[in-house]
Amino acid sequence: MMATTLKITDEDFQDAVDIASVLMKSEGVVAYPTDTVYGIGGDATSEEAVRKVHAIKESDPEKPISIMVADFGVVEYYCDTGLWEDMILSRYLPGPYTFILKKKRPLPASKSEKIGVRMPYSRFCQGLCKRFGRPILTTSANPTGKEPPVRFEQVDTDILEQTDLAIDGGPTRYLSHSMVIDLVERKLIRKGGEKIDLVEFPER
Repeated sequence: MMATTLKITDEDFQDAVDIASVLMKSEGVVAYPTDTVYGIGGDATSEEAVRKVHAIKESDPEKPISIMVADFGVVEYYCDTGLWEDMILSRYLPGPYTFILKKKRPLPASKSEKIGVRMPYSRFCQGLCKRFGRPILTTSANPTGKEPPVRFEQVDTDILEQTDLAIDGGPTRYLSHSMVIDLVERKLIRKGGEKIDLVEFPER
């Protein structure tokens, strides 16, 4: 059965934020637009939500899933950052980047010592994170190995049939996956699209 779909604009998204937040608090999974690609996610503090997302994507249950947050206080709570990391995060976020940081405390989203952190340049995503109040799982809304969707109509039907809610926000801002930077190892893991500026590392 296809998930309930809500079509939104940047100006009209509060109802979708409220509904998505309620579903996530009951361990539901939502498909939603970020600034880069369409993603699926749920409560990053819930083992069940993590299990569901891995099952939908047919991904390795041991593979870490990034988290989406709306403010740096949440990053500081879950991740071990210093002045150098904070300087980079404050310069580039919100934006089309995934920064890999060292975890400070356990989180079901990642069994690794590190975790990817996103703060999308998206009113919907920021509104959802603030309304939900906890970190949200964020991974591309495609089966493992397939291209991530940048428009709602590109989201795989199998994905939509397994989510509890789907948000149609039109084409994403950057029409490309996020740039991934490991701030623990200080290296670029994945380039972003043409519209995404390369991160410059300041001296420590």
